Amino acid sequence: MVLAHKAVRDKTFRKTVMATSDNVILFDVGAGQVQPQNPQLMIDRLTDYPVWQARGSRNHQEDRCTVILPEQFPAETKEKLAFFAIYDGHGSSSVADHASKKLHHLLAERPELKKGDYSGAIKAALADEDALLLERFKHDTAEPAISGSTAAICLLNLTQGELVVSNLGDSHVILAERDPKTDRPYHVRRITEAQAPEIPSERRRIEEAGGEISMDSGTTRLGSLNMSRALGDLQYKNPVNEGQDQKYWTGARASSSSNPGNFLSNDPFTSRRTLLADQRYLLMVISDGVSDTTGDAAVVQHVMELAMRGRRASEIAQEVATNNTRHSKSDNASCILAMIDGRRS
Repeated sequence: MVLAHKAVRDKTFRKTVMATSDNVILFDVGAGQVQPQNPQLMIDRLTDYPVWQARGSRNHQEDRCTVILPEQFPAETKEKLAFFAIYDGHGSSSVADHASKKLHHLLAERPELKKGDYSGAIKAALADEDALLLERFKHDTAEPAISGSTAAICLLNLTQGELVVSNLGDSHVILAERDPKTDRPYHVRRITEAQAPEIPSERRRIEEAGGEISMDSGTTRLGSLNMSRALGDLQYKNPVNEGQDQKYWTGARASSSSNPGNFLSNDPFTSRRTLLADQRYLLMVISDGVSDTTGDAAVVQHVMELAMRGRRASEIAQEVATNNTRHSKSDNASCILAMIDGRRS
């Protein structure tokens, strides 16, 4: 988990609250992660009686979180920029770990960022990350070919009150407005879109690239994946899926395809929101370990109830992740939570 150091973070909050010239204020932010513990039937040695013992349902924590506050953002800019991202790895944590450490630096180096084209900068940075993963595949390890990661990204310009979000796969961003008087949430909306092989536009794109979708496992899949856009998984992308080496061929390529394109895409869904100076907001970034378990409105309501009791964002984010890993067959869960106040709210 890539986070600003607590002392630096608290100092940043104090300075941010005083910087009333910014359109919005990052009042509090925190992240939480949990690797689930599911019960497993065991035999008590003393009584020979069957008991339930907690066992991890996931062998590894493959989620990664990145929280970069304005003072730590690596670009030279007059704008105050914050960056939040969750990467949900699959196959291994290799790609998620790499992206969590590299992507915000790649973003900071993009010329589009300096021009204020945040959507273009994020899209280009994701392509740059895949290029780095391809170099790792060629010279270091096969991991980028056989593992990958979702991405849910927020780039927040506090100076202008501009929020740009992008996602690949099934990690998501939720935005809610908070009543300035009561802090109760309303207008809760998911501002990302899941990308999966069963979506008609995604199926069409995959098939036009020479890819093949199967239902052999009972769910719609591209090879071994239940998503159609992600970082890594280079076996489904050029140039790896063009090669004659069958080592990384998983059956996602149609037999008639002699010149395949990218079955899996790193082109994100992106949306932009203007945050108003007289409004308050709650921003959440969540992995599917949270979004597949709890409805958006319910999780936002719970978060605000805890916030109104004086709980800090980091504590609340950890509780959200914990609550979503208590049922059987639960997934790794990650949550980033940010309280954003308009300058005049």
